[in-house]
Amino acid sequence: MAEREERAESIERQRAGRWLLLVVLVAAVAWALIAFRYLERLAPLTGDEPYYVMTVISLLEDFDLNEANQYAERAWLRFYPPWPLPADWRGWPAFPWEFPPHPAQAARPGLYSKHGLGLTVLIALPWAVAGRVGAMATVGACGILLLVQLFSLAREVGASPRLAALLALGLGLVMPIGPYALLLFPEVPAALCFVYAVRRASERANRWWQWLSAGGAIGFLPWLHQRFLISAALLGAVILGRAVAARAGRGWGADWPGALWGVLPALVGGLGILGFDLWLYGKPYQNPADHAGFAGPLGTLNGAFGLLLDAQWGLLIAAPVFLVALATLHWWAARQPQRFWLTVGVVAPYLGLVAAYRVWWGEWGPPARYLVPVAGFAIASLACWLVTARPWQWLIAGLAWGWGALLSVVGYLDPQRFYHHPDGVNKLYRTLDSWLGTQLAERLVPFQPYAAAPAEERLRAALLTVVALLALVALAGPPAWQRVRTLTDEKAQRIG
Repeated sequence: MAEREERAESIERQRAGRWLLLVVLVAAVAWALIAFRYLERLAPLTGDEPYYVMTVISLLEDFDLNEANQYAERAWLRFYPPWPLPADWRGWPAFPWEFPPHPAQAARPGLYSKHGLGLTVLIALPWAVAGRVGAMATVGACGILLLVQLFSLAREVGASPRLAALLALGLGLVMPIGPYALLLFPEVPAALCFVYAVRRASERANRWWQWLSAGGAIGFLPWLHQRFLISAALLGAVILGRAVAARAGRGWGADWPGALWGVLPALVGGLGILGFDLWLYGKPYQNPADHAGFAGPLGTLNGAFGLLLDAQWGLLIAAPVFLVALATLHWWAARQPQRFWLTVGVVAPYLGLVAAYRVWWGEWGPPARYLVPVAGFAIASLACWLVTARPWQWLIAGLAWGWGALLSVVGYLDPQRFYHHPDGVNKLYRTLDSWLGTQLAERLVPFQPYAAAPAEERLRAALLTVVALLALVALAGPPAWQRVRTLTDEKAQRIG
């Protein structure tokens, strides 16, 4: 019997490995093909991307972070097209030839970028070797590793290898994650760190190198961007708590002193960012003025709903399948309560922080930028539900995903459509309107302040979304194992 079980487990591992390999290959091919469109249409680098590259140039050439001489020498022209533009130019029709810096409100002399150093460190060597292609490939590699983590997360909640592969590709290749896997933003590397750290911190037992990798991911998060600092600190506290509890014999498995391998890199990363802030700002935290500061309670409430519903940058507008994921969270909570509540505990402060940002929409970039780092966790609730979902429930999820996939394809055909000026007009929907003869773009509700709809329209959109969410919760029903237990209890009562 034991030999038969071992053989079955070996066959299952091989099967899972084949599906995981398929995920990696499909993602690599898809992003490689899309990269050609990015290089053609998203040229030169815009948004926050060139600021990371300017720091890379300073680091590689001067071995420092003071970019004053790079801006004096107009170093951005090294990754700009020639002037006049070539006759076959297909990039941005207009862009600034004089490139203003994004300076940190620092306490020390010099010109320092307000953006995190984590991405700069990741792409510095690839940029030196292969320029923009090398840097894009590095972020894309993080995207592929993220899909590997999503596949594993889905498997751990009970999904078959085929379903896990379907969900990993389905969530990873479309908005909001997909477009950022080829852009020089910290979002996708942060998503990889988040998912891996949560998986390992909630696992019953890890090997020493898994603890070490988890601690490294936690310590690296605030270096990617300091908006991850609170969540990283909470994850570090969890690992430390597990180490202490295991030492006392009350942990989730005999992981003492293994868990200490995770504590050290997390501590080094956290103390390191505090020391860096002291060096740059003269205080142990980043100057809030670097990122326009924070809004009050009403602004935070508007930002919270805007993150989901804004006409141009709202997550549910770009990818309505996440409404299904929200409606099935209770399935994940029932299946993996410890991991679920750990995820809620580290994600909630982050969501509160970005909702309070005065620029919660992320400005010049594809939709739902600030939600990319935590969007991958949706795979857990979707996987839990779809394992036992009925055909009509699959249809609901498929239609919701299909709409977001269609919008993503519209963007991939011309990546400039992912970028919106803050005028309330969604280019993806406007393109669909031109194809279908509809007026969908006009029905979307802007929440961002430059073109905000009247308060009553925003309130109506929020209430309708809550109603839709509750309806989906009812359609999803209780977790399958709870339904089975309820039916068993009822049968027992009838027999009694």
